[in-house]
Order: sequence, then C-alpha cells, then structure tokens
Amino acid sequence: MELDKNKILIVDDEKAIRLGLAKCVRKAGYDPVEAADGSEALRLVEEHCPGLVVLDVMMRGLSGLEVCRILRQNPRTRPIKVVFLSARGQLKERTEGLEAGGDFYMTKPFEYRELIRVIRELLEVN
Repeated sequence: MELDKNKILIVDDEKAIRLGLAKCVRKAGYDPVEAADGSEALRLVEEHCPGLVVLDVMMRGLSGLEVCRILRQNPRTRPIKVVFLSARGQLKERTEGLEAGGDFYMTKPFEYRELIRVIRELLEVN
C-alpha cells in the first residue's frame, strides 16, 4: 500500500467539524476525504491510502482509539500518521491516545493553523 501524502482522511461524527476540517486542509493544498465513523474510516483507508488521518476520539461505534489500534496492527496501514482531535484533554486521555499509536493529540477547540503545522511536520518526517 503506497500512501498518498496529499490525501488526508478526516474522521468525526459531527458533520460541521468534518466540513470545517476539510475546508481547512483543502485550503492548505491537501486532498480531504471524510468519514462519519470508525467503520467508514477503515474502509476509506483501504480505498484512498491517506498519508494522515485526523481522528476524533469519541465516536459512536468504533472509537478513534480503536480505529488507531487497528491501523497500527496492520503492517500496511501502520505508517499512516494519526492526529487525534478530542474535547477531552486531560493527561489521562492524551496518554491513552498516544499509547493507542497516535502521533499527535490536539484538544478542541483548536486553531486551524496549528493543525496544518502539525500535519505538515508529520508528513515531512517520512
């Protein structure tokens, strides 16, 4: 699976957040793909091979943490960068996100400029 570093998968069960994030990453020159839940995210990862996933932690069905663990268990999807977005920003939650395999953990509300900076840095690492 060759990753498309221009493709960003945005996973959030809140449509308004997905639309805002998609607009933000498109404006920064990336190609966004949107998923409303964890199951759809896993299907779209296989279909689009994104270089990075912006992943909400708390969603119905598969949580963002579960999605990230699944991505990390598969050698084909392990290299995908994961940025968690969550309303919960306590040390415990941040630690859980990073232990699940996340590359970065941001709390809502967040600055779009900061998110784009993180995305660029993570995609330049490899």
